[in-house]
Amino acid sequence: MDRSIVSLLSIPIVSALIGYITNYLAVRMLFRPHRPKRFLGLSIQGLVPRRQKEIAQSLGAMIERDLFSHEDIQAALSSAETAEEAQAFLGEQVDLFVGKLAAQNPMVGMFLQGALLEQVKAMLLAQMGEKLPLLIERVVERAEHKLDVSAIVAAKVEKFDLGKLESLIYEVSARELKTIELLGGVLGFLVGVGQVALIQALP
Repeated sequence: MDRSIVSLLSIPIVSALIGYITNYLAVRMLFRPHRPKRFLGLSIQGLVPRRQKEIAQSLGAMIERDLFSHEDIQAALSSAETAEEAQAFLGEQVDLFVGKLAAQNPMVGMFLQGALLEQVKAMLLAQMGEKLPLLIERVVERAEHKLDVSAIVAAKVEKFDLGKLESLIYEVSARELKTIELLGGVLGFLVGVGQVALIQALP
């Protein structure tokens, strides 16, 4: 085969290899190296390790703003299901309280029987149930002052082990990342074909 033909055919192949290797390195450099490395006077470090603190802060703020807020906490605590569970719990506690009171005070136990006992239980339960919304409101209000979702998420992400994070992302996105690498090869090949066509078109 003519050497000129071989040279022309090698252009798309070399371009495909360059495109594939470039994208392969770009994907790996999202995380690697974990620690800064000096190369030709330059400090090289993976994008995620270098920006881990900023990523953690942005992620924390985004989660608090868009995914998890104090309004969500209040809505969950104020839901009908929560109210039913709270009422059931209060009923159990009233029974325990009245039973303990009767056991410790036999005279009281003599009077707290039958309809009177049920009336006292109902009164206590109604009083506690009436104050339940106020209790929930105070719990949420206190959570707003004490619970900083953004700071908690940011602190955890900032301390998250980079090796585990890298493995997790590669495991979840393996197909997509491999597609990016192959796409680099395909685009490189097409660029090489374009170069060959341009060379052939020139006089």
